[in-house]
Amino acid sequence: MSGKPVGRQVAVVTKFQTEAVKPGGVDRRTAGRAAEQAVADMQVQVQQRVLDSLDPLVALLRQWQKEAPAAAVRGACDWAATTRDLAGLAEMHLLTEVAMHSYDCLDAVAVDGASMDANEAACFADALVFARQDACRGSDLMPYQPLLKDLETLTTLVIGRGAQAG
Repeated sequence: MSGKPVGRQVAVVTKFQTEAVKPGGVDRRTAGRAAEQAVADMQVQVQQRVLDSLDPLVALLRQWQKEAPAAAVRGACDWAATTRDLAGLAEMHLLTEVAMHSYDCLDAVAVDGASMDANEAACFADALVFARQDACRGSDLMPYQPLLKDLETLTTLVIGRGAQAG
């Protein structure tokens, strides 16, 4: 192989650099505060979207029928995925975990033909409402391990029914 360089170096000038060299441009401290405010505003919007996505999911789970229409199951599955993803962005760790178990269970019902009764669906609805309170504001889920273990057991039970049905 020859000693010639394989690529070339390109100078990139960011908007911050351009604004910083202008007279009256933005200093680093002001830019940092503006960025922090923008992130805080976005965090509030994401949290509101989480709460908005949670209401339809809880309503569907509370009105669950053993032989739910396929459209209702797919809708619940979509709401659970949305809640799981948005809660992860908002760093609502307990809600993320509960929504993940809800999604796994609903996915087994939608895809594998597993069955879930109204009492089981109500357990997921209750867990989602509990997690919505946002008592867990960190990544320490240890106090909630019994709840998460029970949800995992319930999810495994429903998924197992899907394997038997298939």
